[in-house]
Amino acid sequence: MEKRQVPYTICNFDKLITDNYYYVDKTQYIEKLEKFSCPVFLRPRRFGKSLFTETLKWYYDVKAKDRFDKLFGNLYIGKNPTPRHNSYFFLSLDFSGMSVFASENTKEIQNSFDTKIGTSLWSFLHYYKELLNIDDTFIEHFDREFNKDTSKKLEKVIELVHKASSKLYISIDEYDNLTNALAILYQYAPTEENEYLNILRKGGFFRAFFEAIKDGLKTSVDKVYITGILPITIADMNSGFNVAEWVTFEEELINMLGITESEFNSLLDKIYTENNITVPKQEVQQTIRQYYNGYRFSHSSEYVYNPMMTLFYLKSIINNNKIPNNLTDSNIRVDYNQIAFLFGNNFKKRDEVIETLASDKQIIFSSDINISFDMIDYKNGNYIIEGLLYSGILTHSENNMILKVPNVITYERALSYFERIKNFEIDKKDFGKWIYEYITKGDIEYLMTGFFKEVVQQFPGDFFANVNESFYHGLFFHLVYNNTPKNLFEVLPEYNLSNGQADVMVRSLPKSSDAKGYGRRLSAAPYKINDLFEIKRVPKSASDKELKAKFDQGKTQMQKYRTGEYKDWRGIVVCFRGNMDYMIHVT
Repeated sequence: MEKRQVPYTICNFDKLITDNYYYVDKTQYIEKLEKFSCPVFLRPRRFGKSLFTETLKWYYDVKAKDRFDKLFGNLYIGKNPTPRHNSYFFLSLDFSGMSVFASENTKEIQNSFDTKIGTSLWSFLHYYKELLNIDDTFIEHFDREFNKDTSKKLEKVIELVHKASSKLYISIDEYDNLTNALAILYQYAPTEENEYLNILRKGGFFRAFFEAIKDGLKTSVDKVYITGILPITIADMNSGFNVAEWVTFEEELINMLGITESEFNSLLDKIYTENNITVPKQEVQQTIRQYYNGYRFSHSSEYVYNPMMTLFYLKSIINNNKIPNNLTDSNIRVDYNQIAFLFGNNFKKRDEVIETLASDKQIIFSSDINISFDMIDYKNGNYIIEGLLYSGILTHSENNMILKVPNVITYERALSYFERIKNFEIDKKDFGKWIYEYITKGDIEYLMTGFFKEVVQQFPGDFFANVNESFYHGLFFHLVYNNTPKNLFEVLPEYNLSNGQADVMVRSLPKSSDAKGYGRRLSAAPYKINDLFEIKRVPKSASDKELKAKFDQGKTQMQKYRTGEYKDWRGIVVCFRGNMDYMIHVT
C-alpha cells in the first residue's frame, strides 16, 4: 500500500479520506454543532476552517448518502450518526479569495461578488436538478431572469428547495474575507465614501444577500454555518443578520479546530510506526510544542496546536526525514496592514500594547472578551486586545486576567509588527556577515558588537528610558532566529533550565554537519554551538558602579545555569547601558 501522506493544504475531505491521508478525527463536534441554527465560528487564519466545512457538506448532503460508510465509517460520527445525516440540500459558499475584489470600484465589487456566488448557485441547481424537478432549460432561464441579482437568485433557490418539501443547509466559509479587506482599505474614508459600510448598510448588496438567508429561515433554510476571523462584518450589518449565534468560545466547541496534545501524540505515533524516520520522536515533539503549541480559546480549555503549522512541519519529517529548513509556514503570517487595522487611530494604546507584547509576551486583560463590535469601535482603537485574540496574536493563559502570545512563531511575528510600528525593520537589514561568523566560527564578540551597533544603537536614545531587559533579549532572539538556518540550529527565548531561565538559547541540531539550506553553501562547516545568553540592562544614566553590579548579577545567574547537562555549554552574559555601551563576559 502506498504510504500515507500528511494533508498539508488539503481541504477536500473526500480526497483526504479516500486517498488515505492522515486525519485527525474532529467529527464528534458535528453532533454538538447541531444544537445551533446559525452558528458563527471564528478562528485565526489556516486553522482548519475550510476542511471542517467540507466535512459538513459530505455528512449532510442528501446525494452523498451512498458514500456515507466509505467516508465516515471509520470515524466517530460514522459510528455514532445523528438522524440528520445525508438529509439536506447543501449549499456550500466559499468567500475566500474575495479580498482581491476590494481594490475595484463599487460596481465592479458587486459584479465580482455576483459572479462568484452566482457560479455556486448555478452548480447547486445542476447538482440537485433531478431532486428539484428542474432541467437545463430552467437553469438557463434562471440565469437570464435574475442576471446579476444574486440575492434574488438565492431567494429562488430557497423557494425551489421549499417546493421540494426539503431542507437547506448553507455553509459560508471565510465570510469576512472581502469585507475585512474593504474595512482596511477604507478605514479612514468619510462615511459616504466608505465602500465597506456601503455594502453592509440597508440596500447594500452584501447585506441583502444575508437578509435573503435570514428570510429563508422562515421556510426551507434549516442550518447556516459561518466561519471567519473577525466579528465586525455581522456587527455592522446590524439587523441584516441578527440571527447569528456566536459559538467561537462555546466550551463544548472550543477544540473543534486545532490539534490537541493527545490528538497530536496519537498522530505522531502513527507516523513513526508507518515511516522510517530517524529524527528522534522526542525532538519532534519538543520542537513542535515550542514553536506551534499554545493556542487556548478559553481559560479552562486545553492548549491546541495550529494545524497547518503542525502539518507543514510533519510533512517535511515524512518526505525528507529532517526538520524543515524554515519552521514558519509563510501562509500563516497575518499581513501587517491587517494588524495595523486592529489598532485603529489609538496610537498611544497601540504602542503600549505592542511594546508590552514585545517585552513580556503577555498582557493583563481583566475584562470579558467582547464577541461583537463594529468598525467604528475598531477605528477608535476600543478593541485592540480582542482583535489580536481573534487574529491569533494573543491567546488565553491559565490566569484568567492574562492573555499571552501563544508560541515562538507568533512571538517572532509580534516582534516584526513592533519593528514596523517603530519604523525599524530588522528583517530588511543585512546582518549576514556577523551571523555567518557566529554560526561558522562561534564568534560571540563579533555577534554582540554587530547587534549593539546595528540594532540597539539605531533606536533613538530616549526610547531606552523605560524599556526593560526583555526588550533587549526579545530583539536579540528575533535577530538570531531570523538569520540562522532552522535545519542546523535551534533558537529559543526564555529557555527553561533546572536552575532558572536563560534569556536566549542557541544550539546546534544533531544534523548540523549538513550545511545545506542556509541559502548559500557555507564555506566552512557549522560551528558546534551550545550557548546560553543572559541579557541585562541599566538605564543610560547609570553609573559605572551600577552597570558593573547588574553585570555581576548576570554572571552569578549564569553560574547557576551551567550545571548538569549544561555545564559544558558556553555562558554569555551581556549588560547594556541604554544604547550607550555594554559589558560582556563569555565562559
